[in-house]
Amino acid sequence: MSPFQFLKEVKEELDRVHWPQRDEVVADTLAVILFTGSVALYFWIIDMVLTRILEAILM
Repeated sequence: MSPFQFLKEVKEELDRVHWPQRDEVVADTLAVILFTGSVALYFWIIDMVLTRILEAILM
């Protein structure tokens, strides 16, 4: 396969790709940020609780 044939096929394949609209990208990005923040908050709370329990045990 020649490089030109390869590039032609790449362009054809990219033309078939469904590219998301801006509002879809924004909505998905916000969902990821909120989910990541929720998981971080969950682990922070668990860390605080376990820290207090260990401090109480070791004192």
